[in-house]
Amino acid sequence: MRKQLPVLLVVVLVLAVALSAGARMNVEEMTTRRAIEQAFQERGGNISELILAKAQALYESGELDADLRGGLIDKSGTPMALEIYRALPELPADVSDRVTRMRARPSCDASITTEHFRIHYDTSGTHKILNWPNTSYRDAVATAAEYVYDQEVTAMGFVPPADDSGDPDGGGGCERYDIYVQNLSGVYGYCQPTYYTGSGNAATSYVVIDNDYAGFGYPDPTDPMKVTVAHEFNHSCQMAVDITEELWYMECTAVWAEEQVYDSIDDYTQYIPYYFNSTYRSLDWEDGTGLRIYGTCVWNIFLSENVDPGVVSDYWNACGGNSSVYQYLDMVLANYGTTIEEQFHEFAMWNWFTGSRCDGAHYSEGASWPLVSITRTFGMFPIVDGEPYSTYRPDHMGMNFIRFTNPGTGWTGLHLAYDGPATLSTPNGASVLQKTSGGTTSEYGDISLNPWGNGDITVEGWDGLSEVVMVVSNQTDNANDMTYTFDAEQVETSVEEGGEYAFALRPASPNPFAASTSIAYTVPTGGGRVEVTIHDVSGRAVRTLVNGHRPAGPGEVRWDGLDSTGRPVATGVYFARLNIDGTTASGKLMVLK
Repeated sequence: MRKQLPVLLVVVLVLAVALSAGARMNVEEMTTRRAIEQAFQERGGNISELILAKAQALYESGELDADLRGGLIDKSGTPMALEIYRALPELPADVSDRVTRMRARPSCDASITTEHFRIHYDTSGTHKILNWPNTSYRDAVATAAEYVYDQEVTAMGFVPPADDSGDPDGGGGCERYDIYVQNLSGVYGYCQPTYYTGSGNAATSYVVIDNDYAGFGYPDPTDPMKVTVAHEFNHSCQMAVDITEELWYMECTAVWAEEQVYDSIDDYTQYIPYYFNSTYRSLDWEDGTGLRIYGTCVWNIFLSENVDPGVVSDYWNACGGNSSVYQYLDMVLANYGTTIEEQFHEFAMWNWFTGSRCDGAHYSEGASWPLVSITRTFGMFPIVDGEPYSTYRPDHMGMNFIRFTNPGTGWTGLHLAYDGPATLSTPNGASVLQKTSGGTTSEYGDISLNPWGNGDITVEGWDGLSEVVMVVSNQTDNANDMTYTFDAEQVETSVEEGGEYAFALRPASPNPFAASTSIAYTVPTGGGRVEVTIHDVSGRAVRTLVNGHRPAGPGEVRWDGLDSTGRPVATGVYFARLNIDGTTASGKLMVLK
């Protein structure tokens, strides 16, 4: 006899998710699952009451208290189905028995079989299938099921659902995979886990979909039916490998799969704003609405378009055990010659190129997506030790978008210096994007970081740009609230044009440094009085390196890390300040001893 799924205590996990969602939201702004979690967070209650409420929401919605019903339709009831089943062993016997009865297989009065499926439906009563006795909807379900099987199993390479013909509950009456058509409330559908197969973490399952999709906003009810069959069937393939995987990635994959199978329906696009509005949070973070986990499908869309569609199915065919999603993905990506850190950094840049910023070189459907939220915008220079607002620092697998708008003062370059965590302990990255005055957005380049997480870049042609964006990515799988700073200063980059020299201060090299560093500059045509001074973070002058008239053209001076008395300065941040006849510029230096 097959045993049930492993015991997983969910009390702490559920409450942690609820607490992470922030301030209280109106129930009309969330799914029923999140409304239940918020209510129990606020008023207390034990695990039995919480799980019973979720079971009512999924299996007997008419029994659920009205104040626990959310106003948003949930993409999938599978997270609740999994939470309920994992908690069953921890429930008192009477509650466990009640929930077990509620989650039993539906009993229908009719069925048809196809090559791989048995479709169960009712011809009368509450769950009566749409259009009966016309069989058009029933037949559409059967056709969709076989099409989905062919696409997800045969073409995409997912493991087919586990054979349930030996399940203690009868397995639906035959070895074919079971789909039940029922009158659901608040969800598109769900995949119900049933029993362990005895092979690793694999489990049998069945799928439940809605009987008519009335009220879902679709003029053709077969459209939400099709994406739901694709979505929930993908969950059955996941459960055939590992029932214990992280819920966010199960949903990320199922939404991605439905889009691959039914590319023209695009139901997934309604969930992207829930992710794009909070990209500074981790991919696995759940918001207060309960819908963000579906919006993270953009991560799998990116991987399939930038690396290979096989990455996703390869993950599900290899996962299992105690490693996190990120660790398994990194192992899979190694087979494609890349790493999760490299891909997440590129993913952050791709997310800028959607909506009106779509350039045709990134997401294939990005033009129809919303714009990602901007973390901060700056339009006055110089900026010294700029940073994101503390509440928007990127968590693990999170990102920021720092925008610099051109004030139109005629400078030809924008020098950006980034100071992040040490890359060995906290993998992170910074890239620069540019938008021309004509409105075209493109990638400019990465800021090359040293092991200490420092780097800089000068964007040339600043006088012809309307804005520059620095994209910062936290590529770790566990370190949250990543701190970093940046400097931004307008500079002259045209050193020699038609025999004319222009004022310029170059980034110091090396930087950071221990022994000495070189500071290069350009004296404009006609020459001038040049001062190069070193200042500490308080603004106090530490050392004067140049003070006198210099001819036009390039100049350079070295600083040996000593102050004006000849003593070595302390480890820390300093600034090189160039002043040529009243025109000034400065650059940050890092001294390491």
